[in-house]
Amino acid sequence: LAVLEPCLRSLLEHTLYPNLEVLVVDNGSDDPATLAFLAELEAAGSIRVLPDPSPFNYSALNNRAVEQASGEFICLMNNDIEVIQPDWLIQMLAYGQRPGVGAVGARLLYPDRSIQHGGVLLGIGGVAGHAHHGLAQDACGYYCRAQLAQEISAVTAACLLVRKDHYQAVGGLNAEDLRVAFNDVDFCLKLAEHGLYNVYAATAVLVHHESVSRGYEDTPEKQARFAAEVAWMQQRWGERLISDPA
Repeated sequence: LAVLEPCLRSLLEHTLYPNLEVLVVDNGSDDPATLAFLAELEAAGSIRVLPDPSPFNYSALNNRAVEQASGEFICLMNNDIEVIQPDWLIQMLAYGQRPGVGAVGARLLYPDRSIQHGGVLLGIGGVAGHAHHGLAQDACGYYCRAQLAQEISAVTAACLLVRKDHYQAVGGLNAEDLRVAFNDVDFCLKLAEHGLYNVYAATAVLVHHESVSRGYEDTPEKQARFAAEVAWMQQRWGERLISDPA
């Protein structure tokens, strides 16, 4: 609840864009306070809860939710995102509605307001990593790219906007091979293969309390799964990962 409540309250109370359908995927929540909070918001008509007690698979959970979404656009959002800028969605839609655009990613800040995500660059750590990571929120970065909207190879799915028909055209997130990691990078590369380009919207700013829910890759089981996802990405995308035009 300490994570989810700030996410949903800030989303519902501070987002200027009015035409929202908020779907909350409840992946086996058992905390009574969390369930009561979700029931309260659903009873008020603010959200729709989609119970899904299946084993955690980020890709599959989102794919099933997208099928039930009625909007023309989908915004994937982690439960540890906090809205701090009322026009964040308007900023993202400004790019997402343009012809030829695939995924749009936001500028995400840590709670201390340093940059957590400023787009994704391929090749870092063998697969991909976040650009401008750790810079101050007002830092310019290389050629001021931390502050400027630009085409980029990929963006994080922690807050990602895309047309629903584009999402479905490329098969959504890969639930078979990328259950937890790199599904967003793979998704963005599939959009590029489909003839679309991805955009980092630097003017859409939110806070990301990174890895609060799932934690880090710090157990043998998680590390083995992560290694398999790295290997799959390297096999699938090969040279693309070491020749990022961005």
